[in-house]
Amino acid sequence: MANSPQPISAAPTPLRPTADPRPPRPGDWSPWYLTDEDDMGQSGQQYECIKLLEDSLLHLVQQRQWPGLRVGSDQFFAWIEAEPLVRLSPDVYLVPWPDDRPLPASFQVWRRGHHPPLVAFEIVSEDWRKDYDRIPLMYDQLGVKELLIFDPGAAHQIVLPGLEADQGPRRQAWQHFERDARGALTRVFAGQGGCQSGVLEVFMVVADTDLGPRPRLAFDPYGHALVPTIAEAGRQRAEAERQRAEDERQRANAERRRARIEHQRAEDEKHLKEAEVQRADVERQRADAEQQRADAERQRADAERQRAEALEAEILALRAQLSPPKPDPTQDPSG
Repeated sequence: MANSPQPISAAPTPLRPTADPRPPRPGDWSPWYLTDEDDMGQSGQQYECIKLLEDSLLHLVQQRQWPGLRVGSDQFFAWIEAEPLVRLSPDVYLVPWPDDRPLPASFQVWRRGHHPPLVAFEIVSEDWRKDYDRIPLMYDQLGVKELLIFDPGAAHQIVLPGLEADQGPRRQAWQHFERDARGALTRVFAGQGGCQSGVLEVFMVVADTDLGPRPRLAFDPYGHALVPTIAEAGRQRAEAERQRAEDERQRANAERRRARIEHQRAEDEKHLKEAEVQRADVERQRADAEQQRADAERQRADAERQRAEALEAEILALRAQLSPPKPDPTQDPSG
């Protein structure tokens, strides 16, 4: 995780190294010669810093789809045709170069199509005075647009062991150089981080790791959103894919649960309809039974009425038989 940087930024100042700021005398460039043997030494800490920056920068270029720009490291750039050994080997660089052409064995900026880096990164070695004094002068002559120097020994420290107090502030975790209005390479920032590259449009920060402070590119000045390396981006894609698969699995499970709930709801609806049909049948059967009972009651009442009428007629007949005949008033009783 990146610490919150504490920028120490000041107004742009021209390079003022403690060494002689002038290049070697004309005709004697040998102090600036860089042979293959001179360029071979590299500590484990330097290598780790270089790989972090190179991989992050490569991912940034791929992510932003910048055409015609190549990321590289530890390759020679020469700028004086008569002195091919006067050259630099940036730890990490971004240079204009066609995507479909292999990188040259070395860049010679006097040749057509060869350009100085747009951005160069340097990791300060044990010989830190060279990186603070000579290296910016050489990049100034090479024509680099931006120079960013990271000093792992100075990250998060004010005074290093073996330095006088007044020397301490001279060493800073990050230094940022840009071309000023006159075209001179000028230091515009020195501090713990938080400076922004005008070319890359990202910030330089210091990240704390188990192996010590490391240089990182970030999308914010506090290092909360680091530019990932190629490997980190691959892990992030794998994690995103795993999360997508997990989300898909959970979505499928949710769909299955929803389907089960819908199926159960449909079953419940079917059972409810069947219960309604059964209830209607029972109601119909009950109504039929009520109708049958009413019909039976009516028939019984009719039978009772008929029986009563028959009995009444029978009684009347019996009475008629038992009663004496009444005299006929029209006949003479003495007869």
